[in-house]
Amino acid sequence: MKQLLLSYLNRGTELYDDPEKRHKILIINWFGTVGFSITFILGINAYLENNISLAITLLLSSVLFFLSLQNHWLFLKQYRFETSSTLIQLSLITLMLYLVYSGGSNNTGPLWVFLVPPVMMFFGGLKGGLRNTLGFILCYCVIMFYPDDQLLQASYSYEFKTRVLYSLMTLTFLAGYYEYSRHQSFLHVKQLSEKFEQQARRDHLTNIPNRRAMMEQLSYEYARVVRNNNTMSILLIDIDYFKHVNDQYGHKYGDEVLVKLAKLFEGTLRKQDMISRWGGEEFLILLPLTPLNDAYEVAEKVRLTIKNHPIEYENTTIPITVSIGIGSADKDHTVDSAITRADEHLYQAKEGGRNCVYPKMAC
Repeated sequence: MKQLLLSYLNRGTELYDDPEKRHKILIINWFGTVGFSITFILGINAYLENNISLAITLLLSSVLFFLSLQNHWLFLKQYRFETSSTLIQLSLITLMLYLVYSGGSNNTGPLWVFLVPPVMMFFGGLKGGLRNTLGFILCYCVIMFYPDDQLLQASYSYEFKTRVLYSLMTLTFLAGYYEYSRHQSFLHVKQLSEKFEQQARRDHLTNIPNRRAMMEQLSYEYARVVRNNNTMSILLIDIDYFKHVNDQYGHKYGDEVLVKLAKLFEGTLRKQDMISRWGGEEFLILLPLTPLNDAYEVAEKVRLTIKNHPIEYENTTIPITVSIGIGSADKDHTVDSAITRADEHLYQAKEGGRNCVYPKMAC
């Protein structure tokens, strides 16, 4: 039973990744369920007490609450929580104004109006919530303070009218401040989360995508390859004699070599290509929609660019060359197999004297 209830209340949340929207849908389902239950029960009770007008209003409100829960079944193919939110707010405002007008049961109807500010703020946000709440307060004032109570069916004292109004305005201010603070906190947490997510997908030294980010992009591109029956290629690049650079110049110089090489790679590649630091002194370049022959041309361009641009750092010139292995993936060859082949070709390039590209031509 508990699992069934939770499943019902979480309907629609699975269609959104945004936690703010998922939370809103959950509250809509909760509020719609509670609102439907209460108004339906009170409507039946009013009918049994022969208060027909109140019964009709409550039952109509229960119908609106019910529609807010079922709109994605009755009207839309995809869940739109904005529609449910609008139905709930419309139902609540209509019901509250009627309770102010009629007095409800023993003139206690106006006491329900304090539901309006927090509900409007939650479903409409700060701007929409303030707009809807102030509109409701304006309608309240017109009904309550119209000369000679001509718009009222019930009778209230002036003190009661003003106390409810002052309390409603105070609650509106508090609810608005709370919604503003909540939204600012949510944005702050979201920004931190996005920042940490970005940091987790970038190499802290070279500020280019890391292995994790590249694996995600490889999976995405390979899905396109299979879907469209195309080919993609990868370049696995290793810096020649990088250990000698660290031993001769120090790790500070080695780090600078990695940083400047990353910039050279980015400046050499096409817009659709993606460079990543694969690990240590290895880089991996993704070439979307690129067959092996075209990949070789890109690899040669990269190799020559690195060879012709020695690294300058603190009045020291460090000549750098790279070895490159190429692998390709298509619907019959997976990304893993392409990486394996690129690694094998990289080994052949290093065994063949370094500063060259494999397969295809020699150095």
